[in-house]
Amino acid sequence: MKELWEQAILSYNLPLTILLGLVAVFWLLSVLGTVDIDGFDFDVDADVDAEGAGDGLSGLFGFAMRFVNAHDVPVTIVLSLLSLFMWAGSVLANYYFNPAQSGLIAAGIFVGVFFASALLVKLVTEPLRPFLRQLKNEEDNQEPIVGLVGKVKSRVLDSNFGQIEVPRTNGAPALLNAILPDEGESLVRGDEVLIIDFDKDRDKYLVQSSARLGVDSPTPKI
Repeated sequence: MKELWEQAILSYNLPLTILLGLVAVFWLLSVLGTVDIDGFDFDVDADVDAEGAGDGLSGLFGFAMRFVNAHDVPVTIVLSLLSLFMWAGSVLANYYFNPAQSGLIAAGIFVGVFFASALLVKLVTEPLRPFLRQLKNEEDNQEPIVGLVGKVKSRVLDSNFGQIEVPRTNGAPALLNAILPDEGESLVRGDEVLIIDFDKDRDKYLVQSSARLGVDSPTPKI
């Protein structure tokens, strides 16, 4: 136990130790009901995108999200698993392969551990995808979605990836994965969109800018 603690507080492992501690505090607060998990899921997902990102960066981001199944599995779970795997991998790898505590070797281990941890996250979350997707679809299909107007909640929405929030008359607003039907100018957070269809193959809603279509944002009935 002493050796584990000594490894955990080494300079190259300490950031991951702190991150894992914050993750533990977050889940403790969520159990106590003082943290909104859904809201945190969106904030993490949206803020990863660089503001004003181009097509290349947004496409890379979308690929990364799909690789770790973050488009189906809540981002809080994905990041929690990634933090845990990276911390455990870094501590163990440095203990066995970096006894001299070389910063250069530690940096190489960090890169390797990151990619290995991302792969582990994908393998662990893969069995959860069908269940969570069905659960999400059942929730979203409580009332018609196509034809409603919502707002972009991710920093960028393009033909590869994006998220929108749609107000509903019954229940909380729906947070949906959405894309533009054609490649072209991307939309940014806050832009209003009209949901025009659902792509079953990609499991995403197709949207267009409501401003370009001349559609007014509806006021939800209470």
